[in-house]
Amino acid sequence: MRAKPQSPLPRNPVPAWSPPTTTTDPMLEKDAAGGDFPANLVLQLMPLKTFPAAIRVVIQSELNYSVILQWVVTMDPEPVLSWTFNGVPCGMGEKLFIRRLSREQLGTYMCIATNSKKQLVSEPVTISLPKPIMQPTEAESMEPDPTLSLSGGSAIGLLAAGILGAGALIAGMCFTIIQSLRTDRQRIGICS
Repeated sequence: MRAKPQSPLPRNPVPAWSPPTTTTDPMLEKDAAGGDFPANLVLQLMPLKTFPAAIRVVIQSELNYSVILQWVVTMDPEPVLSWTFNGVPCGMGEKLFIRRLSREQLGTYMCIATNSKKQLVSEPVTISLPKPIMQPTEAESMEPDPTLSLSGGSAIGLLAAGILGAGALIAGMCFTIIQSLRTDRQRIGICS
């Protein structure tokens, strides 16, 4: 006979932390698991170790990257650790691994540690996408700089100066070639 596979979540998951309810004894209250604790006890949220590091309880991560949340508080006796995602149970154990982060996994995570003496709750950690470094701005139209623009008479003058300069360059090259040929002829005539 084969053993039936067990779900990683218990059949009766530990409920998400709820505010204490008053009992008949004004000095004692009941926690979510039904245990008594002093009425003047202030709930202290426990820190989580995270990768990447949380800044002001927010982890910014790109999609398809891994995120790790870890309970680091020591309790005696050893607690049962359960994780919630947006208030819904999502895992058990000391660490919660989120592999290949997707848009559906963006939200708020908490860990609830329960033992026979007390229940501790982690501070909520929100996983979100990084914010863009710069907000896009609207493109502005640019006016041409009047000191650099050419039109009308100045454009015609610059064009004429360019043509004259090119003509002078060609004339100079032709003069140099002709002079070179004359010098070569004179040498040939002298040597013969």
